[in-house]
Amino acid sequence: MTGIRTGRDARTTLRNRLRRVMAVGGLVLLATTATGCQKVVDQFKAKQIIRKGNAYFKEQLYEDALKQYEEAMKLDPSEIRIKKFVAMANMAVYNPGSQHPKDLQALETAIKHFKEYLAVKPDDESAAKFLVTTYMNSRRYDDAIEYFKALIKAHPEDKQAVQTIAMLYARKGDFDQSMEWQQNLAKLDSQNPEVFYTIGVTCWDKSYNTPLTDMDGEARKAMLDQGMAALEKANSLREDYFEAMLYVNLLYREYAKLENDPAKQAELLEKAKEWQTKALAARDRVKQKEREEAARKNPLEAI
Repeated sequence: MTGIRTGRDARTTLRNRLRRVMAVGGLVLLATTATGCQKVVDQFKAKQIIRKGNAYFKEQLYEDALKQYEEAMKLDPSEIRIKKFVAMANMAVYNPGSQHPKDLQALETAIKHFKEYLAVKPDDESAAKFLVTTYMNSRRYDDAIEYFKALIKAHPEDKQAVQTIAMLYARKGDFDQSMEWQQNLAKLDSQNPEVFYTIGVTCWDKSYNTPLTDMDGEARKAMLDQGMAALEKANSLREDYFEAMLYVNLLYREYAKLENDPAKQAELLEKAKEWQTKALAARDRVKQKEREEAARKNPLEAI
């Protein structure tokens, strides 16, 4: 009898343990299910709030839009798009040049969220442009340059990033670094005439805006030679590239400033006029082609 009772007690104890385990498991499952359901609900609410924020943004009610985006981010912090929206709204409320704490906070928040978003979505060119604009508005050129250099380490063939660095150095007034990065871009995008046109324009701009007393003559001539070679390349890649032709004209005028011999100076100025005439003729041809193309698409344009 004792053996039977002991066996029954053991089975009863086992059943009780199983019931407790199942009860606890059920609670855990219920809690997990409830958590999952709540997450879905929060994500749905977040999307609704984002739409509301977008409507405010379109109406240029940026502070109202920002409040909506921030609320949506609390509900669904995993939604990476919200970081972009928060960044854009902060950029919109930021007053460039202001040192007010509110504006400085908006600036830092915009930069922070743009960088976090781009870390996940590096191919979003519009977000990258917004980040550049934010840096430009706050004159934080060095921060922008470091950001894009880091981006290039991960994406060495990113032409847009290389071009942006060249532009940022130009904004800083660092001609040498700007030219170095423009040359890097020329290697990556060797069949793009606009890349070489930009090099030519940069060389002309540096020469034109630098007094003769502030730059050695040989150094200036070397720079003009570099610009001329780039414009020649641009003209070889695009027919009737009248903008590049006009800058060939301008570079010849810069060469003329270096000449002490009146005859050689007159010769250079004559070449400048020749290229100016070529450029104007090329521009007329381009405009005529544009009119003819427009007429083909819409006969009324020919009237």
